[in-house]
Amino acid sequence: MKRFIFVVISLTALFSSCESFIDLQPLDKITMDDYWKTSTELENYTRQFYPSFCPWTQMVADMGMDNDDVIAGSPSVIMNGSRSKSTGNWTGEWTNIRNVNIFFANYSKCQSGYDSYKQYLGEAYFFRAWFYFSLLKKYGDVPWYSKVIELDDEEDLMRPRDSRIVIADSILADLDNAITCLELRKDVGNNRINKEAALAFKTRVALFEGSWQKYHANTDFGTVGSDPDKYFRICTEAAEELMNGNYKVGIYSTGNPDEDYFNLFGFDNMSEINEVLLYRAFNAAEGAGNSTQGFVTYNSDSKGITWELVSSYLDKEGKPYDYLNVAKTTKGNAFLLKIAEDCDSRLSSTIWIPGDLMSVGENAYFVKPSIDGGALQLCPTGFQIKKTANPKSPAAGRSWETQAETGLILLRYGEVLLNYAEARYELDHTIAYEALNQLRQRVGMPEFVVNEQAQDKNRVNYGYSISDELYEIRRERRVEMTLEGQRDEDYMRWAASPLFMGKRPKGYPVDLSEYPDFAFKVDENGLIDYYKSMMPEGYQFRNKQDYLYSIPQDELTLNPNLKQNLGWN
Repeated sequence: MKRFIFVVISLTALFSSCESFIDLQPLDKITMDDYWKTSTELENYTRQFYPSFCPWTQMVADMGMDNDDVIAGSPSVIMNGSRSKSTGNWTGEWTNIRNVNIFFANYSKCQSGYDSYKQYLGEAYFFRAWFYFSLLKKYGDVPWYSKVIELDDEEDLMRPRDSRIVIADSILADLDNAITCLELRKDVGNNRINKEAALAFKTRVALFEGSWQKYHANTDFGTVGSDPDKYFRICTEAAEELMNGNYKVGIYSTGNPDEDYFNLFGFDNMSEINEVLLYRAFNAAEGAGNSTQGFVTYNSDSKGITWELVSSYLDKEGKPYDYLNVAKTTKGNAFLLKIAEDCDSRLSSTIWIPGDLMSVGENAYFVKPSIDGGALQLCPTGFQIKKTANPKSPAAGRSWETQAETGLILLRYGEVLLNYAEARYELDHTIAYEALNQLRQRVGMPEFVVNEQAQDKNRVNYGYSISDELYEIRRERRVEMTLEGQRDEDYMRWAASPLFMGKRPKGYPVDLSEYPDFAFKVDENGLIDYYKSMMPEGYQFRNKQDYLYSIPQDELTLNPNLKQNLGWN
């Protein structure tokens, strides 16, 4: 199987060995017509985007931070409102978009048949959509460029920002073109951009924009004239195409509800897992490994799951669980064992429980959380991260220097089902029971039911009222998708900073007989309060500023037609 995502070093060799490249100018200044003649040359050109489109190597450290599900040794600067204004430029953030546009300006010169290069055309559309979505999430309105901008194109260089509606619609149009061109996953694999992955990404983009426009409406972060339902409809239609079409998709399940969810995220080779629509593969022997296993089976890297996430998990009967009442009398390891026994198995797949096997090769078992460890060993909450572990990996139980090959999931079918369920309810208040129950069945949970928020002793505050149905759909999303890079996007698109603003994230009920020095780091309920002295007033997220980044100051100086984002002047 060709591996396109993790091979970074080989790209340099590939281009340097390609004779037609020897005398060319840099790729961003290609003027020679003879390069674009064959489909192989188009393929080689699009390969450059794989490393930059997915620069991450491990889920937790690279994708799972800056949200209320997990903390690190110091507070998130985004959640705590401590980001400073950018004083540089954003040139590097546009390089990939410009290079993709070079492809669009030249691919029609190809003398090979359309069928021989349509996959690479589809990849180019996908990449531009991916890169622009990153800009949309970060800055909101940005200029849309669908052609190569040269240094003397003053009119285009001095353009104002386009409406985020223009950007979102253009991204979705690119994805439609990608879906038309791309090959099926069964033909190109899930380690390469494919039709199913593009459909899945389309559901993500559409749900994000629909939610943003609905929950930021009538604020400076909203857009006049927006139609959230349009995007919810696009999300549901793309999901239904993937759910009902002739595609290689499904929920990974071997009939073992206590292990299937956990195992899904720890495989090295994910090529045969139908749920994984797109992932990044690694090869330690070629110097392209990762540190995933070292930072979940050996060290904790100063990261820990929060009480707020843990208390979102339902019990095994599908009902809210009174975690705080249990914590009054059951602490430390006993508490971890108790909640593992009583609650949704996705919880014990996400945090280590005493007695869990951490490494086959090292014969290592989890004894207790390293809440008193040094920087690398520290787990600041007592809920030590287990998700993405693989005890059978040769790197398990060994320091991060020992490279692992754990696959990094970028798009999976489980997310599509959740995107569909949320968008469908937002659109017409229909509950997608069948989609949600596929996730429940995998882990042996009862079928999805709507619990009353008023009866939930762990009720979270979104800052506005939502129905019991939507509350429960959002809960399911949280526990299913934790640490996968979606939670920060979720609270941003939901305009839901009250989930954490003015609050400190808590940890487990520590047993002070085991850790007597922790008396000063617990709250009135006996929960670890790691940020007690660092953040006495809780997170200081700036509601009228921190939903977007600042436009870099150099860009505002160079182009007076650009306007700064709210709160950053």
